[in-house]
Amino acid sequence: MRRSIALASVSVLSVGLLAACSSDSDDSSSEEMVGGMTECTDEIINAEAEAYAESLGDNSAWYPESVQCADGWAVASGILGEADAPEDGPIGAPTNLIFQAEGQFWVPKDAADVCGTSEDGSYPSDAEIPEALYDACLAG
Repeated sequence: MRRSIALASVSVLSVGLLAACSSDSDDSSSEEMVGGMTECTDEIINAEAEAYAESLGDNSAWYPESVQCADGWAVASGILGEADAPEDGPIGAPTNLIFQAEGQFWVPKDAADVCGTSEDGSYPSDAEIPEALYDACLAG
């Protein structure tokens, strides 16, 4: 019985020492953030739009025009066309690509899934995309 109590005491002491060694609350400079948050810049969003266009295959390319951001969402407006565009300009369709921030990533979203249902062009109550970016849904 004494041996069990002694082993239990040693176990509790070991756990306490390990906990004390593993947490150093005074030194916050040694802590590193895992993950991160997204940034909404023309460069970042257009790189995501370009990657999306390339994922479509068929010699697809992204020709950026503008980027708008609001509340963890981004809309890249541009032309989705062929990578082998002539020198006088891209050939393709004007397109709005919608992205939602998820942690440190921008995830492409289908307008049919995030724009909601509206019959008169007003902002619908079932839309996921912020109202500030809803025009991207109307142009598609």
